[in-house]
Amino acid sequence: MQEQPAKAVPEITKKDLRAVTLRWLFFNTSAWNWERMQHTAFAWSLLPVLKKLYPGREELGAALKRHMVFFNTEMTIGSPIIGAIAAIERQKAAGEEIADETINAIKSGLMGPFAAIGDSLWASAVNAILLSFAMSMALQGNILGPVIYAIAWIALTWYMMSTGINLGYRLGVDVLDSELLTPQTIERVTRSLNILGLVVVGALSATFVSLSTPIQWTLQQKATTLQSILDGMMPKFLPLLWVGLVWYLHQFRNWSIMKLLGFTIVVGFVGSLLKIF
Repeated sequence: MQEQPAKAVPEITKKDLRAVTLRWLFFNTSAWNWERMQHTAFAWSLLPVLKKLYPGREELGAALKRHMVFFNTEMTIGSPIIGAIAAIERQKAAGEEIADETINAIKSGLMGPFAAIGDSLWASAVNAILLSFAMSMALQGNILGPVIYAIAWIALTWYMMSTGINLGYRLGVDVLDSELLTPQTIERVTRSLNILGLVVVGALSATFVSLSTPIQWTLQQKATTLQSILDGMMPKFLPLLWVGLVWYLHQFRNWSIMKLLGFTIVVGFVGSLLKIF
């Protein structure tokens, strides 16, 4: 990056960054496709800043075109990338010689590490914990369960996105030097969060998956149930097996959610008729 005589450019205000956050919150997967994934959503979210920095039609068009390249990251934890790029765009608009390739290289360098942390933390752990509370309320017949989940999810996501975008804007290109983004730190954090996510999923499976068998037999005038034997081996053993089977079919056999739902209903119905479950 080479410095040129600075041009007068407008300040990016908190109001501008709020507009970016609002767009990213609701449109982060808009026009998503397999070729360039979140490219349109990124450009659309950054548009309030770009309009302010590039009032001319040609300059604005070039700026939008610059961001219509492949981009894909976790929407919440990855939000500092948008703030950092907004800061870099302001530097470019002020006269610094920053090549388009440099801006996109920064995006490419950041999206992977942030996605690794975000997918483990936000999608797996936080979402599962919120769902556990909501499902507990819903199973008790409380209609507020899904309502509270939706409100809490949007509020937390908004807070994290807003904080991330503002932090990214303050750091600018220095976000690349964050200690959190070193390979060693990412590996440790991801491993820890994956373990936490597995613990949460295991707890949810044991709590909300109800599966037992009434199969029994009499031996020496003493009735023995298969369920008591399974419970002696491991409580909630059948729910664990079922969750494992569903995961296997989804992960390795590419079964869709609807196919798995239908399979579950059929197995439950047939098992009930045969008095297996």
